[in-house]
Order: sequence, then structure tokens, then C-alpha cells
Amino acid sequence: MPGRKETRPVGRIETVGIVVKPGDADVVAAAATLASSLAARGVSVLGDDDWAHATDAAEAVSRVDLMERSDLVVVLGGDGSLLGVARLTGPRPVPVLGIHHGDFGFLTDAGDQDLDTVIDAALAGNLSVENRGMLAVVVKRAGDVVDEAQGLNDAVIGRGSLSRMLTLEVSVDGEMLAEYRGDGLIVATPTGSTAYSLSAGGPVVEPSMHAMVLTPIAPHTLGSRPLVLPDSSTIAVRVASECDDAALTVDGQEQVELEPGDVCQVTRSPNRAAIATVSRDGYFSILRRKLHWAARGEGRSRRPR
Repeated sequence: MPGRKETRPVGRIETVGIVVKPGDADVVAAAATLASSLAARGVSVLGDDDWAHATDAAEAVSRVDLMERSDLVVVLGGDGSLLGVARLTGPRPVPVLGIHHGDFGFLTDAGDQDLDTVIDAALAGNLSVENRGMLAVVVKRAGDVVDEAQGLNDAVIGRGSLSRMLTLEVSVDGEMLAEYRGDGLIVATPTGSTAYSLSAGGPVVEPSMHAMVLTPIAPHTLGSRPLVLPDSSTIAVRVASECDDAALTVDGQEQVELEPGDVCQVTRSPNRAAIATVSRDGYFSILRRKLHWAARGEGRSRRPR
């Protein structure tokens, strides 16, 4: 049986929001063409300030308004662009469809050469939506909340600008787990398990699982290993008093400088990102293709007998 997907169909689409990778003229041109095509079909189009000036077919709005008013958000760019949009997810999860421009991604569903086919499928109601768990991160300093963030992939407590080893004290649900010494620590969602956590030696976790992955980065102790926890857990990571060059990074995009004694509290977000997809491939088929796990003999059945 192929990898499971927790899916639901996309409802009637009357308004489409389009978000692009900033600074890419080809992507802006593709967005303008898409907006004109949608408008010709009677669909209202919203665009953010990164590209909406390029066409009269889209109404320019902020990304927050775009997320609130759209029935579907199309992201032209890559996984990073999609992550930036997904972090804006609120109590009403808006389906987000990623179209990659260039390199493939795990979250972007199709290439821009398939844009017309994908939009036809979307307007015909042939998209499905996978609900993905997210992280909520709170930074506390002397007991006061100084920053909050939400992430789809991961929260990384790592080194700042200096190449110094960090000491991080980690507890789970109020119980001391370990003191990690190394380059840092990753707390990843199942979606983020194929990102930075994977390159640091963490496991791949099927995205429908209700879990969080705790992965040390270059740990100084050989016994430090990745840990899979239920997503009902509260993970608290305290920066040791001697560490004066640490930072929290969420989804590789939002960064907060940390001070000695700061505590990063990571929990499951009450919001879930809605990732729209046209592909009917199971999760393991996608892994096999994108991680090249079966590059030899891909066309033959390789099921165990």
C-alpha cells in the first residue's frame, strides 16, 4: 500500500492568491500570465507587492490579506517560498499549491511547465489537500515572552556568527532530558524531517504522523542520537549561561538572537498548513523519486517476494 495521505478535496475556487519568489523576473512574468488566464475564466486574482504591479489582472494586497481572502494560494518559486506562505496559516487553513521554478522540492507539487494543467485541475476540483502539522515556538527571557513564531519545517537553535560550541539544556514536558554540546539542535515536524534534520542524521518521518523529531547537530558526545517524540510534547531548550552567541532560526528564514539563559519552548501549533497537491503518488513513491532510493531498475517491480 502506498504512503498514506490525510487528504480532503478543495472546494469551489472563486478567488486565487498568487505569491512569487522575490527578485525573479521569469517568475513574475509567469505570475502575470497566470493571473490573466485566471481572470479570463472569471476567477478573482490577488497578488502581493512582489509582482502585482506587473499586471492589471490582479488586485495588490498584503500577504496577510491574501491568505484571508483566497480560496487557493498558488506559490511560484520553491520550497522556501512555500514555507514563507505556510507560516502565515491561521485558524482557517487556506490550501497552498506550490509550483517549483527550477530545482524540485518536497513541498512544491509541479514544475512551472505544468502550470496550465495544474490550474485546470484546480478549477475542476481535482486537487486534494494534505493537512500538515506545524510548530509553535516561544522565546522566553527571564520569564517574559520576547518572541513568538510558527514553522512548518523546523526550529533550529544553533550557533550565531562565531564558531563556538553550544551547550543546550533540554527538557520534555518538564522532565530533564539531556545537556547537548555541539553545533546546535533541530526540532522538526514530520514535514521538516526531510530537510535540515535529515542532513544532520535524523530519521524520515511520514508526514501524517503526530510527532516531532529532536536532532542534535554535530554533537560532541557520540551517545547523542535523534529522538522522535509525540507532538503533544512540550520541548524546552535553555541556552547555557556560558553561551553568548546563539540564535533561533525558524524554517531557515526567521532568526532571533538568543542570550544566555533564554528558553525556547516548542509545541505543536494549533494551526495546520493545508498543502494542495495534484499528484496521486504515495509519500514513499515521492521519497523514492526525490531521494533516488531506487535509481537502478526503477521501471521494474522491486517488492519483496
